[in-house]
Amino acid sequence: MNLNNSIESISQIISDPKIPELQQIGLIDEIALRNYKIKLEYHKLRKTKPIMDAIFDLSDKYNLSFDTINTILFRPRNKKTP
Repeated sequence: MNLNNSIESISQIISDPKIPELQQIGLIDEIALRNYKIKLEYHKLRKTKPIMDAIFDLSDKYNLSFDTINTILFRPRNKKTP
C-alpha cells in the first residue's frame, strides 16, 4: 500500500461518525489524532505553499507554537509500548 492509499484509508476512518463517540469514552488518543490531522493538512498545504507558510498556518489554526508544529511534523515519533 502506498502513502496516498494509506492516507485515504485513515482519512475515511477519521471521518467515521462513530469517532466522536469513541473520543467521548476515551478510546482514542486525542493528541495522536490531532497530530495526524496536522500532518495530513501539512501535506495538502505544501502543494500550494512554502514550508514556513504551511507551518505558520497550522500554528494559527491549532493554536500551537511554530516549534510545536515543527516537532509534530519532523521529529521521529517514539512508538508506545503496550
